[in-house]
Amino acid sequence: MTKNYEFTELKYRDLILAASLKYSFNGSDFSGASPSVCWRHDVDYSPHRALAMARIEASVGVRCVYHFLVSSRYYNVLEPEITKIFREIVILGHEVGLHFDMDVIESECLAEDLLMERILLEKNLLSQLLNCELVSFSFHNHVLHLENIVDSEEICGMRNLASPAFYRQAKYLSDSNGIWREETLEELLSGASFSKLHVLTHPVWWTPEPLVPLKCVSRAVEGRARANKIMYIQIMQRDGRLKEIGELIGLTEQDLQSAGLFVPKELQD
Repeated sequence: MTKNYEFTELKYRDLILAASLKYSFNGSDFSGASPSVCWRHDVDYSPHRALAMARIEASVGVRCVYHFLVSSRYYNVLEPEITKIFREIVILGHEVGLHFDMDVIESECLAEDLLMERILLEKNLLSQLLNCELVSFSFHNHVLHLENIVDSEEICGMRNLASPAFYRQAKYLSDSNGIWREETLEELLSGASFSKLHVLTHPVWWTPEPLVPLKCVSRAVEGRARANKIMYIQIMQRDGRLKEIGELIGLTEQDLQSAGLFVPKELQD
């Protein structure tokens, strides 16, 4: 990591507190008093990490921006557990927006009206799931789709935080790929204030203990896989199939213990 920088929950809390002493947090709205910061999270990999950050922010009284993917390969917004996490972020008072992945569009030359239809579909789905208005919008993997993304300041009634006009308003800094490039956020916050600041963070990098970025992604992916396996085992117990077929399908004592279950006699040596 650049300059041995630690992306930890404790460090994150320190950064939020430092920023709150210099900037007002008004979501993505820069029309209020300056200096102000739009502190945005693109939730690309880990809803659980996003919730941890949202709780830290709420504990110190700041309001940030959370953009969720509807088409994520790493989580499903329709899963009850994931929907519950995102609803809690809303309840904590944070701004919610749509993070849109252009990879869902098969044609690179898709007509703009059809693109807007897809964005509106995702907006309405997420808004209904979370029972809230979606205020802002951004494109996932923005740099990969520069030739095709829409530059307008508003998209389907949402403020486009990926528009050139929005970027021109503020000093911008991102932790993309789990590294700071030109300067760290700590260095930026310790210097002179900007009238407007746009900070983009990705919750997956910010863990209880310091990890290199690839291990952060592995942590999220493998944690989800473990949770799904445990759920599979627990569902079998709930509907009475565990004792009947557990041994036949290869469930081990370790599998059962990891799922928090007692080991049936039938599965003991």
